[in-house]
Amino acid sequence: MLYRFILAAALIPIAHATELDKVIIKSSTQTSIHDIAQSVLVIDEEALRKSQAKSLGELLEQQPGVSNASFGPGVGRPVLRGLSGSRVKTLVNGQDSSDLSAMSSDHAPMAEITNAQQVEVIQGPATLLYGSGAIGGIVNVIDRSILQSPQLETEGSLKASISSNDQAQTLATEINSGDGRWAIHIDAYDKKSNDYHSGKTRIKNSDTNTQGGSIGISKTSLEHGFIGASISVLEQDYAIPNINETQTRVRPKQTRFNLASSWLAPTTGIERWATNVSVSDYAHDELTRPITEGLFEKDSIEINSKIEHSTLFGWRGTLGINVAQQKIKLCHDHTGCDKIPDYSNQQWNGNQGNLFTTQGGYEFVHDTPMPITESSNIGYFLVEHKPWEIEGIGQGIIELGARIDIKKIEADPISINSSSRRVKEYYDDKNFFPTTFSAASTWFLNDTQRLSLSLSRAQRAPDGEELYWNGDHHATFSYQLDNAYLTEETAYTTDLIWNITGEKHLIRSAVYYYHFNDYIYNDLKNITDPYHNHPVYKHEQEDARFYGFEFSWQQQLTHALSGTLSLDSVRAHLLEGEDKGVPRLPPTTASIKINWKNNNWSASAENHWVAKQNIIAQGERSTAGFNTFDIAADYTVYFSQKEIVTRLKINNLFNVTSTNHVSYLKEFAPNSGRNIQLQSQLYF
Repeated sequence: MLYRFILAAALIPIAHATELDKVIIKSSTQTSIHDIAQSVLVIDEEALRKSQAKSLGELLEQQPGVSNASFGPGVGRPVLRGLSGSRVKTLVNGQDSSDLSAMSSDHAPMAEITNAQQVEVIQGPATLLYGSGAIGGIVNVIDRSILQSPQLETEGSLKASISSNDQAQTLATEINSGDGRWAIHIDAYDKKSNDYHSGKTRIKNSDTNTQGGSIGISKTSLEHGFIGASISVLEQDYAIPNINETQTRVRPKQTRFNLASSWLAPTTGIERWATNVSVSDYAHDELTRPITEGLFEKDSIEINSKIEHSTLFGWRGTLGINVAQQKIKLCHDHTGCDKIPDYSNQQWNGNQGNLFTTQGGYEFVHDTPMPITESSNIGYFLVEHKPWEIEGIGQGIIELGARIDIKKIEADPISINSSSRRVKEYYDDKNFFPTTFSAASTWFLNDTQRLSLSLSRAQRAPDGEELYWNGDHHATFSYQLDNAYLTEETAYTTDLIWNITGEKHLIRSAVYYYHFNDYIYNDLKNITDPYHNHPVYKHEQEDARFYGFEFSWQQQLTHALSGTLSLDSVRAHLLEGEDKGVPRLPPTTASIKINWKNNNWSASAENHWVAKQNIIAQGERSTAGFNTFDIAADYTVYFSQKEIVTRLKINNLFNVTSTNHVSYLKEFAPNSGRNIQLQSQLYF
């Protein structure tokens, strides 16, 4: 496979490596993350080195306001302030991760963190640069697959780790080299784990296997910018824990081609013109061994071109266009799927087929659950910021943003047997025109404090799967009904943030309120499906509200000792007559962490507290609160212009049995028990 070639090629230059230079990292959204009115959460390279997280959701879940919608250890999708699915976009280097993770909880996001350089969580006006509908925010995984600045020497890393709970093994490597003009990047990784344990219980069907890598080449110039291309591959094979302990697996594969360029000062008035093109070929199959019962294919192309203009009437900003197109095809067949079905040769008079079954007033059918859908989107966006100063009040930054999208969804029922089709008009094209307007302002109260206020009116168009899916979700043991009459949902959001930055401390507190009109949610019906006796869900629309707060305090206690305290809570209700809870709403959490560092040694201890969650949706069970305690220690050795970091970490030291309320599998896939991890990293 390609990733094995990449891994072998990446190991070759190690003997000729030189010392790794320190890199100053900036946000991909602006010249600096401090130039925007809203705060940006950045997980930098040092934090990524220490995390040893297996997934994107696990990496971020202990950050204030972020939860992990896990589906066993193979899947971890971030939830921001209780918002998930298509409201939270996962990106790779600013481009859509082009997977199906928003469609169903068992689909893993194709955003790998093993060799990532930085992970950003962005909310507020800056999200408008990255596509339509990111009401909750965006999570952007940044790597070095296309090097953007001159590379004068060879540098890289080699990482290896093992863990006790699931016998996990990870091997990863990265090489960056160049001659000052041309730069090349190679990286690869191989990760695998067996079934994990919660307490003394082995959670069957929870093993994982991941391989991947990338190769990129670019031409760089400090004066003119860069242009480069890369190809990356990612393959996963993970089991799905389930109440029946059947051997259920999901095996996604993705190949991505990227072309990126940044032209500095191409003409008067323009500081930078950046363009990013990505083409993705994604597929996954779903097995109940030995039968492949589901097959999903998604082809995507995205073009994002933006111009950063110089100061105009005091304003600086970015304007651009985003063009995206995707095609989703699938098969569902208990006798086995070897390809996407094609019934284009069948005669069909345009009437509804005769295989529908009516139960509880809803129509069910047992065939390919969704027609072939082709979605196209053209978005125009503008984000501007300007410093302001008012005598007697102070100074700050104001930021305004607007985005208009034209989205079209075309449905073709040729993959569905004519006896299982709706009437012809059901598959008519759907057109949506979501618009978003956002405003934010920061007020510098003094040299150490700033207050930020963000207001927005944001819209999201429904996805094809929300409109058309009528069939089983075997991994979630549920039946999903279609709703072709969904319209755009609209959110009115208010976000207030207070930052205090001192010589030895950093305090951040935030409160927010989101009011949704026509919020799209998956409603549990009071029936079971006629084929498997599974719970039945249907996407409906009701008004909703989300509100909460986040707080974090970082304090340097002594020269060697520092501490962090964090707390967050979110509440959400559907406003349908009497309030109804939102499914899998994150519970209130708090943590306290102590860090110690002296010469080559560093260590940390963290207590993480999760409250009981009793704000639940219909048919959902509450979950108990719990405490976990983690400890870690690092030792760094420097020799011959190289650096070796050895890290020992023990998660859940006291082997507490607990449940992740945000997980779809919380009933039978509890959190991991005690886990001892040993990692060694060589940087050269």
